[in-house]
Amino acid sequence: MEKTGLNWRFVIRILGFTLCFESVFLFLTAGVSAYYRQWDLPYFLLSGAVTLCCGVLLALLGIKERKQWIGKREGCLAVTLTWIMFGIFGLLPFYLSGAIPSLTDAFFETISGVTTTGSTVLTNIDGLPKGLLFWRCIMQWIGGMGMIVFSLAVLPLLGGGAAQLFDAEITGITHDRFRPRISQVAKRLWGIYVSFTVVEALLLYFGPMNAFDAVCHAFTTMGTGGSSTKQAGIGYWNSPYVEYVVAIFMILAACNYSLYYYLFRGNYKKFVRDEELRWFLSVVGVVTVIVFAGLWVSHRTGDTGEAFRHSFFQVASYISCTGFAVNDFVSWGPFFWFIFILLMLHCGCAGSTSGGIKAVRILIFKKIGVNEFRKQIHPRAIVPLRLNNRVLSTDVVQRVQAFVALYVAILFFSCLFLSLCGMGFEESIGAAVSSMANVGHGLGEIGPSGSFAAIPAVCKWYLAFLMVVGRLEIFTVIMLFTPGFWRK
Repeated sequence: MEKTGLNWRFVIRILGFTLCFESVFLFLTAGVSAYYRQWDLPYFLLSGAVTLCCGVLLALLGIKERKQWIGKREGCLAVTLTWIMFGIFGLLPFYLSGAIPSLTDAFFETISGVTTTGSTVLTNIDGLPKGLLFWRCIMQWIGGMGMIVFSLAVLPLLGGGAAQLFDAEITGITHDRFRPRISQVAKRLWGIYVSFTVVEALLLYFGPMNAFDAVCHAFTTMGTGGSSTKQAGIGYWNSPYVEYVVAIFMILAACNYSLYYYLFRGNYKKFVRDEELRWFLSVVGVVTVIVFAGLWVSHRTGDTGEAFRHSFFQVASYISCTGFAVNDFVSWGPFFWFIFILLMLHCGCAGSTSGGIKAVRILIFKKIGVNEFRKQIHPRAIVPLRLNNRVLSTDVVQRVQAFVALYVAILFFSCLFLSLCGMGFEESIGAAVSSMANVGHGLGEIGPSGSFAAIPAVCKWYLAFLMVVGRLEIFTVIMLFTPGFWRK
């Protein structure tokens, strides 16, 4: 401990509390299994008991941590280890029940769920018991807003470490300075999150879905995870009503939750005038028209109404990183592949449950390019870079440029690594982008109609790591691998 200067007791304590919370959701899922009289009930009870015992033990080991000795390093380490520990204990129901007999596949499925990626190794989802189906969906719902933020919402015990955990979990360009305490902000963010989930579940229930399917799909929509209770996904219901409801809520989930926070407090101007939100909605509108025109010209769908609906749904799905599909876009051709890959990289707003580079960084890059053109015309002009009428500091601009450069570098290396491990060219690109952006679907055999079951085991472990890196937006995880992080 003295060599690193890290407050390990604080980290262990956070892991203990989050495992205790995970056990609550495991027992909740056991209740679902009991209600439907499913055969997976004992495995959830056993998994919940093991997780709870380990959580209590870790919480007791860290109970004497020094509260004043908490910094950014402790926050980053605690958040990263939380996601990994959630994956380790979350795989128990899959592995113990025999639904996923391979430890590698079970870990991949769990990490894919909690990072809201939605990639799957399952090929017969319809044959799973309702407990395991519910667990796949609620994992994505928890991971959407984040286990750490959930802990902050219900635990006033974190003290000075709350801000460090909040910063490590809710990554982005800049954070608005909320007036209440971090725990109060977390409660209100989760309140908004839960409210949206309830409303969507009710709307889906009023349509063709039963209560179980409606709740599960509300979980995975708001968490932007994209898992379904059916192998055919949303397309199973073949319902325009369901597709429009899910598409609208995918867009809502991809918007900055801090804007909802201010909107519901009566600050309408901040919501309406936000540049990132307007840019994001503009991209959704423009790309929907482009995809619609492409489908209509190529006659790849039915009538005009169906073409527009499928265009809007798929654009909403991929720009929000949800990954739901009513069509296999791989069969649409390379033009659409290129568009959806770009949408995966662009993704939603900062402070949302989606992944990717984020709309605000793309917007800042666009502003940098415009400013450079202006400087070419007027070399002596001083053109400040503004966002929401505020001048961005050089430090913020440099961090955005560094993030995008590192993001592209990791994707390039990942494509090479996956190709080296035996994956095809299309599959390597699709897997790297979808895992890093937490989308779930790739190209070729791992497209919307396929699965990740047949890819090499080493690729599954690497992609699981890539999902965590993408979910925590690179720096939180990558800095753990730098020597400076561990120096006192």
